[in-house]
Amino acid sequence: MTEYSNEPIVPGRGPEMSLIDTWIDAFTKPKEETYARIVAQPSASVSKAFLWVFVASLLTSLVSIVAGFGGGQMESLRQLLPPEIASQLPANAGPSIGIGTIICGVPIGAVLAVLGFAIGTGLVQWVAKLFGGTGTFDKLAYAFSSITVPYSVVAAVLGLLGLIPFVGILTGLIGFALGIYVIVLEVLAVKAVDRLDTGRAVGSVLLPGLVIFLLVCCCIVVSIAALGPVIGNVFDSINQSLGGF
Repeated sequence: MTEYSNEPIVPGRGPEMSLIDTWIDAFTKPKEETYARIVAQPSASVSKAFLWVFVASLLTSLVSIVAGFGGGQMESLRQLLPPEIASQLPANAGPSIGIGTIICGVPIGAVLAVLGFAIGTGLVQWVAKLFGGTGTFDKLAYAFSSITVPYSVVAAVLGLLGLIPFVGILTGLIGFALGIYVIVLEVLAVKAVDRLDTGRAVGSVLLPGLVIFLLVCCCIVVSIAALGPVIGNVFDSINQSLGGF
């Protein structure tokens, strides 16, 4: 916003927007005013946010399955092409995926995605509160979900384009840049919902991920330290076995 304000957003006081307008604005208009307008809609709710994340997860999962099937047919395509061209095609993506796995696995994955989204959003909002934020979990979840849906659509398109030979590297670079862009959008959403300055909003978005990363690293280090003697005994046994030859 043009001027920093720590006044909380009043829910239900903004104009109603269609779903498409909400998603397009959230992804293509990176401004604090955009997210303030989005979360001020009367229909903004955490249940709708969770539904959007669920649908977005279904979309990305289905695209991954299509990519898997496409990879499974790659070996057949190699046999039809000259060796010089076939050697340039991407490696086989692996075995085909069963229908049962699709029917059972995709919805379960979507539910887990919603759970992860809720936990991640809750951590961000908790840190924002520590920094003096005045927003709520419901509003931040709605703002984040409005970013998640269009991001999932774009990521799905990139995933399909990545099946085209020689295009995967380009889509990978675009996907990396897109991930950075999403972080920027989330920072703007935190600034709008919690009325924080840029530094505190960045900290709210990045600190939870950094803490989780450090915890994982600590767990790995502790596990390696605990297994050190066992690993050492294994190598000693191997050395003794080799020495007997």
